[in-house]
Amino acid sequence: WRVLVREHLAASRGAWPAAASPDHVLSVVEQALDAFAEGYESAQRLVIRQEEAARREFIDDLLHGRGDSGHLAARAERFGLRLSRDHAVAVAEGPVPYDETDSVPRQVQDALFTHFESRRLLLTTKDGRMVCIAPGDQGDVLTRFAKQAHAATEGGQVALGRPRSGAVGIGHSYQEALNALDVAHRMGFDDPLLRAADLLVFPVLARDRPALVDLVRETLSPLEQARGGA
Repeated sequence: WRVLVREHLAASRGAWPAAASPDHVLSVVEQALDAFAEGYESAQRLVIRQEEAARREFIDDLLHGRGDSGHLAARAERFGLRLSRDHAVAVAEGPVPYDETDSVPRQVQDALFTHFESRRLLLTTKDGRMVCIAPGDQGDVLTRFAKQAHAATEGGQVALGRPRSGAVGIGHSYQEALNALDVAHRMGFDDPLLRAADLLVFPVLARDRPALVDLVRETLSPLEQARGGA
């Protein structure tokens, strides 16, 4: 933009008509600069929209395990993630839905990136919730995110999925965090921090009848062989 304006002004000075009124010439220069500015701002908005669309598409594909793993890994580098490492996902839910333009996610993001400036992590929103993806061996990042999100949402809950490997693993960790929030709602848990690893039995008891049957069979069936009968 700076180069464009400089070159236009230089061309205007070099082609200045000797008999023309300065006001007329400057009026034409002003109109041209307005046109340049409008085109530049329009191009900027287009690039921003394209970047936002690409980021949203990548996040959707990553959290739902869609697309080729190699292609996802290449795209992930643009957003600061290395999918060759294990990652864990934290999901924060507040009293109202959030998107990335709201002040609450921006507040959490500013606090997180101020504290972990050099870490490879991704903070976004999905379906009205805040989502943080961080390397699985950096539990302090997700714990910090949980504290910031709980404070910013004035009492919201945060669920942590287990560390998983690869692009598919991130989707699994995300689903674990969502399941932990669902279990908390159904069971009436009001803990600010929920760890999926601590709640794995509840989805089995609540929804998965085949898994429940297997659990009972494996745990209680040996009693049938007990001395004196079950």
